[in-house]
Amino acid sequence: MEKSFAMRRTEVVKDCPAIQDLLERWPSLFCENQIKEQFKRITTIHLERTFLSRLDGYTTKLLEIFRRKGGTAGTKIKPMLDSLNENVSQEALKEDCSNHMMKIIVIHPNVAQENQDPVNVSVIIEGTEILEDCGSVTNACLLLMSVIYGVNLSYPLKLKYTFEVFQKLFLELDILKMSPKVQSLHKKLLA
Repeated sequence: MEKSFAMRRTEVVKDCPAIQDLLERWPSLFCENQIKEQFKRITTIHLERTFLSRLDGYTTKLLEIFRRKGGTAGTKIKPMLDSLNENVSQEALKEDCSNHMMKIIVIHPNVAQENQDPVNVSVIIEGTEILEDCGSVTNACLLLMSVIYGVNLSYPLKLKYTFEVFQKLFLELDILKMSPKVQSLHKKLLA
């Protein structure tokens, strides 16, 4: 994979192939180890260590900020937080995947036992499951971020600030060019 990096990167950036085509042409690019190595080749940053250490450092303060949110932002955040606990059938999940550009799916073994560890955490891009059995939502998020870099994808509009936080705060990439919203969050986290 390292020897073919330049050719693969040129193909990805120049031709912008669909995820399904990349998956067929470069299947090993979508293995967890190769995803992390690809990210390191592009950014020179150790993905897992950087992301997880920054996430650990910010988690307590982030939860505190989310709990205090009121007004319009608070009413927008509450349904999102509530949707994390929704019980949906596996068939409905698979059908819903085709409607989303990017999605992380979490399947629990038994709907009645929500507190159990998930059986399967998968990453879907362009309706195609590119990673399965990620182990945790955190791992799926960092792998998704790496895939976005690796295959040169744009952030979905509805999630652009989430991915900007991942990029600028958790991975410390391009930190000098933060949007006002992310800059505000960063100031709150440092306060």
